[in-house]
Amino acid sequence: MSVLNLIIGLVIFNGCNSLFINKKNDELFYANKTTSLIQDADPIEVTLYFESFCPDCRVTILDQIYPTYQKLASSGILKLNFVPFGNAEEVYSAGKYIFYCQHGEEECTGNLIESCAIHFYPDQAKYVPFIQCLEYYGATDTNAKYCASVSQMDYDTISQCVLSDQGNEIEHEMATKTNALNPPHQYVPWFTMNGQHDDSIQDGLSSNMLTYVCNAYQGTKPEACIQK
Repeated sequence: MSVLNLIIGLVIFNGCNSLFINKKNDELFYANKTTSLIQDADPIEVTLYFESFCPDCRVTILDQIYPTYQKLASSGILKLNFVPFGNAEEVYSAGKYIFYCQHGEEECTGNLIESCAIHFYPDQAKYVPFIQCLEYYGATDTNAKYCASVSQMDYDTISQCVLSDQGNEIEHEMATKTNALNPPHQYVPWFTMNGQHDDSIQDGLSSNMLTYVCNAYQGTKPEACIQK
């Protein structure tokens, strides 16, 4: 009897690259191949404080955060957090929070959509592509429904959250995180790295996030860092 050799090829795809979203055909093409890596240091934790209709936030997500996420997702060296509240204000009245957003009521709805998505789909492999897709098309209910479908999320769950007391409380949690920043945020987008903020972190993550994260990571550099 001959000896059979079994070769198993594993290919993992992550995210929705804006350049590969085909909305007309309702398809999502993944363009990120992964490589295995044994982590030998703590991941770099990057948190973005933003608001859903902020033009500079949108550019930062599309041009810096998402491309970096695509290149580093499989390595595990980057942990991304999003806090959709930004320069909004909240007032507690009649048993719930009322939000006043810099770009109006539509932005408050967009913030709620993103906050609810993060709450119900806490894996960054889910919510990062969703937010990228939503910022690419615009944070509206119609676009959120589409982005949920290509990100394999149940949009009914998200939309019900947006209108619920639970969603109100979830957005309040985003406000609390934002208002707890030390130093307080002065503008958006606002970055922290490993819980810290200074001009170097802000400038580095805003201008060349991949290089900054790779340089900050203390373990063995993944291939994406070496080839950047």
